[in-house]
Amino acid sequence: MSKKKIFDTQEADAFFHRYEKGQNLEPTNILADWLEPFKKKISKIAEIGCGNGESLSLLSKTLNADAYGLEPSKLAVRHISKKFPSMNITQGFSDKLPFNDEFFDLVHLGFFLYLVDRSYYLRSISEADRVLKFGGFLSIIDFDTPFQYSNQYKYKRGVFSHKIDNSKIFQSSGFYSLVNKYNFSLNGKVFDSKINERVSIQLLFKEPKVFKI
Repeated sequence: MSKKKIFDTQEADAFFHRYEKGQNLEPTNILADWLEPFKKKISKIAEIGCGNGESLSLLSKTLNADAYGLEPSKLAVRHISKKFPSMNITQGFSDKLPFNDEFFDLVHLGFFLYLVDRSYYLRSISEADRVLKFGGFLSIIDFDTPFQYSNQYKYKRGVFSHKIDNSKIFQSSGFYSLVNKYNFSLNGKVFDSKINERVSIQLLFKEPKVFKI
């Protein structure tokens, strides 16, 4: 069974139950501070993998922007829709986003890329790029390692976590520039020498005049 199928039928709801009440919002607060000077240019935002909705709600309020979310857990969608009725939440996966081309001023990739099937990874990257406007911002929170590193996902045997610096694929396209990066770890606020614990939040800018003279 593919990882996507496992999450669709079992693990997405189990994941939501584990983190329904507890979410570290400090990285989101850092991201909000980075974006606050640009709030007048940000009117529509999306979080892919929006969990319990707290992070998306914080960004929406800080930036005074319309919020859209995508989340594989049906229970999470139900929870967010009830708690944050002004936000537009849809059940689905990152490899097929239900949004129009260049629709958002900010696309935030929540803590999920490490769990995407490698066969769907490039599709997910492409979809995030497709729905983001030129001149918009892309943010990523995920594990961050200098090379591809995989290990056993502790909640499900036979499922693996895939860890890498996800921003590099966007930057290598020539379309994106790195604005800010904050390194931390699962165990605290500082960099961890243990590669398995390294996490970052990164903010990228999608250049509006790429390859134009």
